[in-house]
Amino acid sequence: MKIPFTGLQKQYNRLRAEVLDTIDIVLRSGQLMDGNYTQEFEFWLAKRNHNDHAITVASGTQALEALASYYYKLLNLHRPQVIIPNLTFRATANAWVNAGWEVVVADTDNYGMLDINSIPKHHDNNMAVCLVGLYGNSLKNYRAKKFKDLVAEHDWILVEDAAQHWLSWNSKRIAPSAISFDPTKNLANYGNGGAVITDSKGIDTFVRNYRSNGKHDNTGGTNSRMSEIDCATMLVKTKYLDEWQERRQTIGLYWMERLKEKSSMRCLINSSNVKEHCFHKFVIDADKGRGSLQQCLREVGIDTKVHYQYGINEIGSFQGVQPLLAASTSLSRRVLSLPIYPELTDLEVEYVIDQVIHNTQ
Repeated sequence: MKIPFTGLQKQYNRLRAEVLDTIDIVLRSGQLMDGNYTQEFEFWLAKRNHNDHAITVASGTQALEALASYYYKLLNLHRPQVIIPNLTFRATANAWVNAGWEVVVADTDNYGMLDINSIPKHHDNNMAVCLVGLYGNSLKNYRAKKFKDLVAEHDWILVEDAAQHWLSWNSKRIAPSAISFDPTKNLANYGNGGAVITDSKGIDTFVRNYRSNGKHDNTGGTNSRMSEIDCATMLVKTKYLDEWQERRQTIGLYWMERLKEKSSMRCLINSSNVKEHCFHKFVIDADKGRGSLQQCLREVGIDTKVHYQYGINEIGSFQGVQPLLAASTSLSRRVLSLPIYPELTDLEVEYVIDQVIHNTQ
């Protein structure tokens, strides 16, 4: 049995006729950018997140960079510092650096989430905290109040890099957020895409200018828009999203129960927040046996990935500059992501977890 890491081909096969009809309608209309489909998709995003504004951009990275640029201009400081978790995709760091910020990494807890106790509070130039709901872990009840109290105490800015977790609960975002429609995400574009979610009219105006090279106010920016085809095909997918999310949770909860009964291996999902987890990834702690387990699963046709092999403090320009962070560094050597997506059949769901348990006993 062959089980790829994503179900993109299966999903497209199901939606093919509807997607192609939609693309044809857009192309025949002659309106390829900034049309009704873009407006309708942005309206859906704002409503889904219970926020006032949603602004589509070309990627989740550029959504976060747009937010970082807004606050950089607002503060008008040279290289203000932003605190991010050490275990995240490198785009989290790159977006802030590209906007002029200095990135300070802090350690994580055992679930890969930013550890509030590891945040340095003595830096005079600290100005922002960027939260990441790693793997789809919810931020709503995950010490959200403590983070809000912390930034209020120091007069800092709070931002969500919500690329992985924005579907983790159906309620208002806790801070201005950047979300992603990368092909690996729960709601995925056929290419890249992202959006800024906010209640702030100021952010809304800024990002709309920013994504169009600042043409409305000459403040600068970039070319970062989703096309009408992008937004139209995403609207097709929104009709199935609740069904897909329910299936992901069914699979994830079943695997958690099986691991609890049959294996000592844990998954990186906080049981107190499991009902609000969006199961973007299903990540297990393989301890020192990750390499051998990944090889065993590969031999029986199961594709797995590592998210992430290194902490931010070990890559690129951050290497050697930031301190070694024990918890997140250790996790990066142990985590293994299993293939989880709505298109998995019951037989495939059973096969994956059976093989994991068999090869860890």
